[in-house]
Amino acid sequence: MISVSDIMERLSARQLLFFGIAGVVGYGIDASITTLLHPYLGVYAARIPAFIAAATATWFINRSLTFGKHTSRHTSLFREYTHYLLLMVAGLVVNYGAYVVSIMLVGNIPHAVLICVAIGSLAGMLVNFVVSKKFIFTNSSE
Repeated sequence: MISVSDIMERLSARQLLFFGIAGVVGYGIDASITTLLHPYLGVYAARIPAFIAAATATWFINRSLTFGKHTSRHTSLFREYTHYLLLMVAGLVVNYGAYVVSIMLVGNIPHAVLICVAIGSLAGMLVNFVVSKKFIFTNSSE
């Protein structure tokens, strides 16, 4: 027989899967916009609109699919959206920190940058998943 804890573990795995899918979509948007804008704004400034666009897309996907059966802690979509953007900065900081540390540790191996970007992305994704689940979306039955 399936227990309540089994159902909760499956739900979290499902949520993490959809959060990962949202992250892949967000990465594609981020990379595309950065690539398009960096000749005009520079590689650092181009990340600002790219981050906002990517975070907006992931918010929409997470709101619709990842945490679709959960309710927001916010009274308006605008408040939820701005809170989400602000909290995603935590993941951005962790992402970049993990990237820098991993580059320092394995910078000489082939394809180090690709490996380190993946490490940073995974670290940031896990932080953003926990932050989203804890501070943005909550199960109405909790």
